[in-house]
Amino acid sequence: MAIDFTQSEIDTVKKHIDARWTKKDHGVHIGDIEVDGKDKPAAVWEDGYYTFVVLKMGADNYKNMFYFMRDKRFDTGTDEYSDLDQCVDSIMKAQADFSLSKNTKGLNVEINK
Repeated sequence: MAIDFTQSEIDTVKKHIDARWTKKDHGVHIGDIEVDGKDKPAAVWEDGYYTFVVLKMGADNYKNMFYFMRDKRFDTGTDEYSDLDQCVDSIMKAQADFSLSKNTKGLNVEINK
């Protein structure tokens, strides 16, 4: 049984999104994504060619990633975060760095074709 995102956690994710994109409402979609054969709750939002995902792995454990052009997956190289603010902030910073430089140094990338 997956541990769903609480309203407080959803509000935390939205707070980061609203702080970054002040003129556009991105919304946060909540769903389940299969990870290692088990469904995990996911908070998902999109901006242009990017799709952001924050997975809730346990009560206070989160994993992040973003996709570019739907076939390139990036993460920060940190397996899990115990702080949701840090999890969301780090993936948004990683995407911003990538977007500004198109440099993948220090990011884990997986290309799905």
